[in-house]
Amino acid sequence: MSAKTSSSHDDEDLGTAIAEINVTPLVDVMLVLLIIFMVTAPLMMSQVPVTLPKAALQEMGKPRDPLIVSFDLNGNYYIDTGGGHVDEMTIDQLPARLQQIAQAQPDNLVYIRADKGAVFDKVRDLLKMAAQAGFYKVSLMSQAQP
Repeated sequence: MSAKTSSSHDDEDLGTAIAEINVTPLVDVMLVLLIIFMVTAPLMMSQVPVTLPKAALQEMGKPRDPLIVSFDLNGNYYIDTGGGHVDEMTIDQLPARLQQIAQAQPDNLVYIRADKGAVFDKVRDLLKMAAQAGFYKVSLMSQAQP
């Protein structure tokens, strides 16, 4: 009986082989393919024979200055349309002026400058006013950290 037990024990040892997949060769092949594609992709793009037209900067037109809407802690609102001209106005005048500018330049970029101590509700209201006026490119300005 002990011989029978020992042979059945040996059969169990053979049946419990650990099957693990070695992924190292797969990773090696993928890295080599990645390097090949990274090297050959720029070469393939430059082989398209295209003659590009020439244009002077004057033909393209002058880039438009962004619209800058600012407000300070005293509740003063300012619109800088570029060229060094800044208009001071009240919160009641601001939506009409923004709509007037948006009708003339709907694709213009709008920057909002707010004092760092300003209440977030005022910043949110300015963003909402710019969107309602018709501007869809609105950004917040901040000062770069040294």
